Amino acid sequence: MLDWLIEPFTTAFTQNALKELALISVLSGVVGVYVVLRGIAFIVDGLSHAILPGIAVALLMGGNTFAGAFVAALVVTVLVSFTSRHEQVSEDSATGIFFTGAFALGVILTTLALSDKSLRGTSVDILFGQLFGVTEQDLTNTLLVGGLVTLLFVALRKELLLSSFDPSMSRAMGYSGWWLDLALYLGVALTVVVALPAVGNILVLAFLITPAATARLLTDRLYRLIILSAVFAFLASLIGIYLSYYMRLAGGASIVTVSSLLFLLALTFSPRYGWLSRFRRKESPANVG
Repeated sequence: MLDWLIEPFTTAFTQNALKELALISVLSGVVGVYVVLRGIAFIVDGLSHAILPGIAVALLMGGNTFAGAFVAALVVTVLVSFTSRHEQVSEDSATGIFFTGAFALGVILTTLALSDKSLRGTSVDILFGQLFGVTEQDLTNTLLVGGLVTLLFVALRKELLLSSFDPSMSRAMGYSGWWLDLALYLGVALTVVVALPAVGNILVLAFLITPAATARLLTDRLYRLIILSAVFAFLASLIGIYLSYYMRLAGGASIVTVSSLLFLLALTFSPRYGWLSRFRRKESPANVG
């Protein structure tokens, strides 16, 4: 039994995968919670597609894809944040315009990159990730960027918390504004960028959102939300690695599937917000009477 548990982590590539997922899980707890509380999952989805131009340009020029994704995320995030300040352009409109525009440009550039046969495997990795291909450089990038994002969110925890739970009070106290949205979006963008090598462009949304949504069903306290979100993300990652290793399944897809199942369990059995508890309260004698 012990050998069965240890065997997947006896190789360098699975050890790197576990380290990377542990780091991303912490980021998922810190960033994902605010994404869920603010209801901006569409921002994560948009950013995961909007960074394609940067990655494609890096591939075509033989450069670093992390740097390309980082620059693209930074440019698009700043454009959305500043354009949404225009009185005639809403935040939703700015987000839709720039994210879809960047994605369309990314499709064109990726098509050009695919004309080079040597890059076709890399393009597939961008979409679905290469969990067991995580390098030491990927780990370094995630550690450094994750540390910066965590420090940023810790420094702004009061402002972010108030704007998430009580936007009206936040505006009255002067905590809301383009700069706070910009900080939040930058944190989300950087998290998406560092998560791409492991889980890919398509699955990064679920990896960032689902653990936080699961935690939200179990507690209302911020610190517990962050901790539970990180725990659920890492638990799903660990189980996903075992499934991928022993059943020869795609790593990122296995993790997201497990994470979705954990969410369904919480949605069903949560003592306060679960379907069963709500049904019991509805059917209790006090409510029936």
